[in-house]
Amino acid sequence: MLSKGENIAVEAALGGAAMRLAIAITADLPAHSTNIVSDTSVLILGENGRVRSSRDLVFYNQPVGADGAVRLKVESTGEESPGGESTVEVDLARLPDEVDRIVIAASIDLEESGDVTFGAAEAVRMRVNGVSPNSSGDRFVISELTDLTDERAVIFGEIYRRESEWKIRAVGQGYRDGLRPLVIEYGVEVDDPAEVVTERTPDSSEPVTAQSAGDSAVLKGPDTASKVALSRRRKPVAKLPGDWKDRVCPGLPADPNAARRPARLFPTVGMKSSAEQEGRSTSVLLSVMATVPEFGKRIVARLGAPRGRVETFTEVAFTLGGKDLRPDGLIRVTRGAKTWVGLVEVKTAKGVLSPEQVEGYIQVARSKGFDAVVTITCDLVAEAGELPIRLPARPPKSVSVRHLSWEEILTEAALSVANDGLERTHRRIMEQFLQYGSEHQSGMWHFGDMGRHWVKVRNGISDGTLSSSDPATADICSRFDRLLCHVALQLTALTGQSVTASSPGDPADVVSRAKQLADSGELFGTLKVVGATGPIVVNANLVRLRIACSQTVDAPRAGRVGTKVNWLVRQLDGAPPRLKLTAHHLGSRTETTSALLDSVRDDADVLSPPDGRDIREFTVTGEASMGSKRAATENGFVSSLVNLVNQFHVDVTEVLKTPRDER
Repeated sequence: MLSKGENIAVEAALGGAAMRLAIAITADLPAHSTNIVSDTSVLILGENGRVRSSRDLVFYNQPVGADGAVRLKVESTGEESPGGESTVEVDLARLPDEVDRIVIAASIDLEESGDVTFGAAEAVRMRVNGVSPNSSGDRFVISELTDLTDERAVIFGEIYRRESEWKIRAVGQGYRDGLRPLVIEYGVEVDDPAEVVTERTPDSSEPVTAQSAGDSAVLKGPDTASKVALSRRRKPVAKLPGDWKDRVCPGLPADPNAARRPARLFPTVGMKSSAEQEGRSTSVLLSVMATVPEFGKRIVARLGAPRGRVETFTEVAFTLGGKDLRPDGLIRVTRGAKTWVGLVEVKTAKGVLSPEQVEGYIQVARSKGFDAVVTITCDLVAEAGELPIRLPARPPKSVSVRHLSWEEILTEAALSVANDGLERTHRRIMEQFLQYGSEHQSGMWHFGDMGRHWVKVRNGISDGTLSSSDPATADICSRFDRLLCHVALQLTALTGQSVTASSPGDPADVVSRAKQLADSGELFGTLKVVGATGPIVVNANLVRLRIACSQTVDAPRAGRVGTKVNWLVRQLDGAPPRLKLTAHHLGSRTETTSALLDSVRDDADVLSPPDGRDIREFTVTGEASMGSKRAATENGFVSSLVNLVNQFHVDVTEVLKTPRDER
C-alpha cells in the first residue's frame, strides 16, 4: 500500500511495463437521504503537464481516450443506479510517445448528491492490478484516503514516465468545488452554459443575453466542438408504485391480507398513557438504529455525526446544579479514537417540547463535552437547521441542537429498505418499524393539518379583509411550506428517490410571503424530482379554491410548430384530457398560447402562436378542487394536495422527457 506521495515502479508492482492496468475507485460513503454518485475520471497529459486537447479527458460523457489506450467502464446495477464501481483500463504499450502522465481522479456529482462530500466517507480507495499475461493478477492498493473533509473531487494517483520506466504515485489532492476546477487546471476547456449565442435568430425586440438565452431554439458556446460538457445525462424519474393510493405507509406495499392482523415485532396495543407511548416509541427507534447499522448511519448522518459504530441508550440520568435531568435517550457514535455523543429528547403525538427542558440538556451536554442535543417530535420544519421551539439562549458553539420529525425518520427508514441492500433479518426489522410508525397509536404522526387559522385566512381572502401583518397570515404561509415538505417526504418514501421541497424566494422573508398571500390569495412552492424536466410548481389559489401542479419542458429545437406540439401530445398519451397545455412563444417571456389537452389532441394548431412565431417551451398544468376542510381527511386540503401531486407525478412527471437535441 502506498501512502500519499509515495511511488513504485509499475513493473515491480504488477510484473511488467507493457500491460493494461485495471484501476478501480471505491468510495465507502454512508447511507444518506440524497443519492450519492461517485465518478471516475482520467486526464492524459503531455510533457507540459496539460492535456493535448479536451479529448484527453476520459469520463462518463467521454469514456475512451488516446485512440482506445484508455477506457472507462462503469459496473452499475442499472440505469437508475449509476454509482457503481468504475474501472479504467490503461494499455501503457499503446500510449503515444508524447503522453507523459496519466492522472486518475474521482468526483461526487454535485446535482445528484447535494452537500455530500468525500469527508463523509470512512475510506476512499484506489486499487490497481495488472491484467496482462505478464502480470501477477493480484490487486494492489495504492491509495487509501481517510483524512478528507469538504472535497468533492480528489486526485488519487498518477501513472508517469521516469525516463523509460513507468511509475505509479499516490497523490491525494482535493478540490472543494468538484470536477470542473480540477480538469480546468490541466487545460481542459469546459463548456460554460453562460457563454451562449443563438443558432436561430430570435425576435429582434429582445437582445440575446446569458439570461434570456433560454428563449432560443439552439444554444451554443463559442467553439463548442473543442469544449467538454460536464453535465450528466438526466436520470429517469423513479415511478410511483401502482398501489400508492392503497398504502397505509408510503414505504410499504399495500397489505392484501389487511383483514388479518399478523403478529408484530413492535406492537402498539395496550398503551394506556402518552408517557408509555413516548417511552415505547423512543425505545423502538433507538434499538432499531443500533440493530440495523445502515439505518442508524442514515439517522446520525442527518445529525452531523461521523460515520461509525452506533450505540443507543434510553433513560440516561444526569445531575446538574443539584437538579436531576433525564433525557429520553443517548446516541453514541464511535469511529476509531473519536466519539460523538448526542442527548435525545422525544415527544410523540401532540406532545410539545419545553424550551427550558431542552436548555437544561444543552447545559448537560456542554458540561460533559457531548456534541449535540437532538429533539424528535411530530413537528415538521420547512428549513434545515430550524427548530420547532425558541430557546431561551443561543446554544454554545460546542453543542449543536438538531431537530428531526418522526416523518423524516420514517422516510429514512423507507429509503433504507429501498436502497441499502439490507440482509433478510434487518429488512424484516425495518419493515416492522415502518409498520409500527404507521399505526396511529405509535404517536409518530405526520403533518396533516393547516391549523386553526385556516378558515380565518380563507374567509379573509374571500371578503378582502386579510392583512399581511396578521400573524395568522404568516402562520398559513409557514404551514404551506411544511405541507410541501410532507408531500416531498411521502413521494421520497414511495419512489425510493429523494424529492426536495422549497418555497419561493427567501423563506426568512415572512413579510413578503404574507403580503403575497394577502394580496393575491395564492401560495406557491416547488418540488424537485431527480430526472424531471423541471421542478413541479405547486400552487394553491384560495380565491378560486383550486390547487394546481405544473411542469415545464423545453420544446425540440428543430421542426415545425405543429411537429413540436405533436411531440408533446404523444408523450401525454395516457394523461387525463383536462390537463392544460401552455406554449411559450420564442422571443417573449410573457406571450403564450393555452388549450386543454383534449382540444390539442383534436387540433394541434390551437396551441400554435397566432403570429407565426416558434415555441421555446411548454408548461403542463393539472388542477383540482382544494377541498373544504383543513386537514388530511377525505376531501380535506392536505389530502387533496397530496393526491393531486401524486397523480400529476404519474400522469406527467414520469412520462415527460426532454427532446433528444437538448440531452
